[in-house]
Amino acid sequence: MSTTFAKEEMIQANQFRTLSQKALQQELQSHEKIGVLFPNTGLDAVMMSYERYAAMAERLTELEEMLENVQLNQEFGHRFTAPKEQWIEHPEGLSTLEIYQQRRKEQSST
Repeated sequence: MSTTFAKEEMIQANQFRTLSQKALQQELQSHEKIGVLFPNTGLDAVMMSYERYAAMAERLTELEEMLENVQLNQEFGHRFTAPKEQWIEHPEGLSTLEIYQQRRKEQSST
């Protein structure tokens, strides 16, 4: 969907007083979006069907999650490629600090 609007996709805000609900619904069915023009600010609002809005919101959530995964992979990806032998067990009941202290003791005694 483009962010630009064709002339037939725009409506003046004051037209809502005379526009019937049926006509507005028909406009929304025939156009992906309708730009609402206000006298002082120009194009300041957009209307679309709820179905289209929900699809856009769902896709945005998917893209945000993908971006987060890419950022995490860039930041910590090298950790995921470590061989299993290098993985550190995290026994239940031990804090991460206790695990590091225990590893430090083991490494200093060798």
